[in-house]
Amino acid sequence: MASQLRKSAAKASKPAAKAKPNGKGKATAAGAAKTGALPKKTDKVGTSPSGPQLLNKDGNSRRKVLILYTGGTIGMSDVGGTLGLVPGSLLKQLQSLQELNQMKMPQCHFDEFSPILDSADMCPEDWCKIAGVIEKAYYEYDGFVVLHGTDTMAYTASALSFMLEQLAKPVVLTGSQLPFAEPLTDARQNLLGAIVFAGLADLSEVCIFFGGKLFRGNRSKKVDATSLEAFQSPNYPHLAKLGTDINIYRRRLSDPPRGRFRVHKIHVTQIVVMWVIPGFSDEFFECLLKSKSVKGVVLMLYGCGNAPARKVCFLKCLRKMVDAGIVVVACSQCSTGNVVLEKYAVGKAFSECGVISASDMTTEATVAKLAYLMSKGLSSEDCRKAMQQNLRGEMSTEMNTLHINEPMTDLSTRMS
Repeated sequence: MASQLRKSAAKASKPAAKAKPNGKGKATAAGAAKTGALPKKTDKVGTSPSGPQLLNKDGNSRRKVLILYTGGTIGMSDVGGTLGLVPGSLLKQLQSLQELNQMKMPQCHFDEFSPILDSADMCPEDWCKIAGVIEKAYYEYDGFVVLHGTDTMAYTASALSFMLEQLAKPVVLTGSQLPFAEPLTDARQNLLGAIVFAGLADLSEVCIFFGGKLFRGNRSKKVDATSLEAFQSPNYPHLAKLGTDINIYRRRLSDPPRGRFRVHKIHVTQIVVMWVIPGFSDEFFECLLKSKSVKGVVLMLYGCGNAPARKVCFLKCLRKMVDAGIVVVACSQCSTGNVVLEKYAVGKAFSECGVISASDMTTEATVAKLAYLMSKGLSSEDCRKAMQQNLRGEMSTEMNTLHINEPMTDLSTRMS
């Protein structure tokens, strides 16, 4: 691990250029303060009463990383025979982590939520809290690490990718399957790897680092409840890999931003995810329509976008939803692949009703994107249009699909 840190730190020894609000040149404190992005020196950047704590005072790198602990297994301790969240416990453990004092490691400051949360309790209000910490500290740090529980990490990463517009610095989420204090824990490698990537000037997007791989945040899913390689990116390759060397696949990274960094809030929560299962009742969808509070529906369909063809009332209900201004987005129940509504007759009928395809987006990214667009106050029609556009690298712009009515000879020629 030490050799990996030295190699990666050599690439990260040059401080990142900090963008002005217009995205050009180096920012000044005065210029940033005019936009309200830079806090006064007397302000507390983080959420704990004492503010961020320096972890590695012996570090000699000029790059600075803020570590924000929101909660999760990584910082849990034994409380009466069960794992529980103890404020301040993780900070004490990290202060004795010798790897942070490796030559050229970024200077790390640590702060934590108050109260710290199990990720199952995370909600859009907490996403806004995380984004707010990043916004206030944006011009003081070169990168950010968000320590988070694994269960909803993909939702938070997806949400932050939309909330942090024109992001010019790395925001890396990580956590662990075992607490930091456990002897066989994955917490150390995940944390140190996240710090290394957060200290690089090459990254300008929200990522998840877990199990030795760096993923685009809004392409990620938790796919295993117990494995130390719990996350995957089903429809987009990983951005980097940590082994005996650190391999960064630069062509897969997001392009650097061209505009001023902005933070958006997400406050719309009236979104329902509905799975189509064999024998489902139309009454569930009728109830959604009658509730008057639902603004968006993520419809989990079979395969490429298939559903029962005999459910005529179901189609009528979907039409009523769309006419009522509810945005209905079709996702696949499969982790890999994409939704092509025109492939099957039922899917085509969905499209004609006004249901839109999520393409190859994850369910987590679809929910976060829909909540983000609705929070901007867009009309349902504008939301439908924007949902089908690639905003933060969350969906593929070109889908390679094979048309089933093409002759096999044509297909073999085209694929050769």
